[in-house]
Amino acid sequence: MAENNKDLKQLKIKTAALKRIQKEFFGYQKEELKQNERIQKLKDQNADEADIKKQEEVLQETVQMYPNIIGRLVESVTELQGWLDGKINDPLIDTSEEKTKALEAIVEAQEFLVANNPAQ
Repeated sequence: MAENNKDLKQLKIKTAALKRIQKEFFGYQKEELKQNERIQKLKDQNADEADIKKQEEVLQETVQMYPNIIGRLVESVTELQGWLDGKINDPLIDTSEEKTKALEAIVEAQEFLVANNPAQ
């Protein structure tokens, strides 16, 4: 029984990690929008070119995070799916609410990847 509780806890952790990575991506998208607005505002105000260039560098740093996050998300989906596949004959896992949540998170992440990963 203790092993099953460990497995359920592990499943919750892996599912939460998957969701957290997606949330991180959304955070960077928000930051990108804010940074674009900041740059446009500076341009509209005819700000110093060095200030604009610096803000464009900050924007580029934000955008450069996307491939890393996408890679981690793919890895997390693969890991969670593999873990679930390894527990296919475990009745506690198979009938748990956590498994349902994990499968929903996997589907959501896969749809997210199709929509946000130009490499696919």
